[in-house]
Amino acid sequence: MLRGGRLEKAIDEMASKYTSSMQTDIRIFKPVVHINMAHVIMLAERRIISVEDATAILRALHELHERGVEALELKPELEDIHMAIEKFVVEKVGEEVGGKLHTAKSRNDQVATAIRMALRRDLLELEAAVLELVSNLLTVAEKHVDTIMPGYTHMQIAQPTTFAHYLVAYASVFLRDAERISQSFDQTNYCPMGACALAGTGFPIDRVRVARLLGFKRVVENTMDAVGTRDFALQAISSLAILMTNLSRLAEELVLWSSAEFNMVEIPDEFTATSSIMPQKKNPVVAEIARAKAGRLSGDLVGALSVMKALPQSYSLDLQELTPLLWDAVDQALESVRVMSRLMGAIKPKPEVMRRRAQESFAMATELADLLVRRAGVAFREAHAVVGRMIAKAIEEGKSHDALTLDDLQAACRELVGKEVQLTEEEFRSAFDIERCIEARITLGGPSPRSVREQIKRLRGATKNREKLRKAKARAIEKAEQKLLKEVKRRLR
Repeated sequence: MLRGGRLEKAIDEMASKYTSSMQTDIRIFKPVVHINMAHVIMLAERRIISVEDATAILRALHELHERGVEALELKPELEDIHMAIEKFVVEKVGEEVGGKLHTAKSRNDQVATAIRMALRRDLLELEAAVLELVSNLLTVAEKHVDTIMPGYTHMQIAQPTTFAHYLVAYASVFLRDAERISQSFDQTNYCPMGACALAGTGFPIDRVRVARLLGFKRVVENTMDAVGTRDFALQAISSLAILMTNLSRLAEELVLWSSAEFNMVEIPDEFTATSSIMPQKKNPVVAEIARAKAGRLSGDLVGALSVMKALPQSYSLDLQELTPLLWDAVDQALESVRVMSRLMGAIKPKPEVMRRRAQESFAMATELADLLVRRAGVAFREAHAVVGRMIAKAIEEGKSHDALTLDDLQAACRELVGKEVQLTEEEFRSAFDIERCIEARITLGGPSPRSVREQIKRLRGATKNREKLRKAKARAIEKAEQKLLKEVKRRLR
């Protein structure tokens, strides 16, 4: 059908399979049918084709919509879903009428539009999954505002914090991921239809009408840009690669925290596996796979960037190789977020172990240095040196934090600054009161119970608002689809 003019010979069978996108195009079947419906309605309204011809084509397209992709003959020699749908229409209404379906459009603007339509829905689904993850993290955090745990820098115990503070940190991260996904949706929600191959068409089409029928917010104005760009896809993959990188960090910590060496959390049995030979094993397989899939998403992003980096304007078939990377990124991210969300909703922290870990390795050292500044008028840098020297000697002598006394501190003061500080034993011991230390961290975003509860409240509100915006976008797309199908049925009466 397509090769009967310029090309005299049939395509080589191996070349046909090599260049065909038929299998991955199944994903955009529904968008392509809707695009053709909207395009034919516009052609009829602009009197580019007759109402009678438009009605016949729309009847065939509506039948295909009802029957689904199974009604198509998906042969590699047809190249892609666009030609398979056109073949279906031609077989139903004849070449003379069905051949008018492709008037004033190209596969170039059609595929770009279809990808955007499919991606819009995917991004909204992904945003919903991420927001659910945020909500689950906040729900668990609300139960653990008083559960003390160690905070780490350089993977060394640094200062005490709470499990709630830790979970809220990730809730904040994933809420930003949801915002990035929403921004990707906004960049995706532009319609390329009417750009044709790259230079538009001489027919008096109405690009805005088609865009509205398909539920797009606006049109990609420049026709060359419309068919040649995939920056919206790059932005989407990038936002998902960042999301998966953040998810991988959480997964890595679950692997660590659930190990015998840390033993601070227990991953529920439903999200673990055992060994085929070692009966005692409880392996954190879900977290491990999520960690690995982050690398896969990074690969998708690098692959997509590599496709685009030296591609001249406007359309080349190279773009076909970017699309599977986009769908892989979407599918892997959605699956990973959903399963990790369920895992985090069921996570079992071990408060006693967490507290004990927080008191190890002299995690209260910063509080003692701050105390010297507040109560004894010592410059912080001197206080830092004095406390550091006291702890160095304690480690050398095998002393724990419980065994430290004011005499140990004064000895370090005499050695480094040549005098003792004005501090009582009671004040010295107060620096090692871990609850008091955390409660004192009332600064914005800090780990005190009051501060964490405020953070949870703000994040709950932000999550709720973002979900409202997401639902509004989803409703707009659904409303446009229903309106399009209603218009088709009206014309078929």
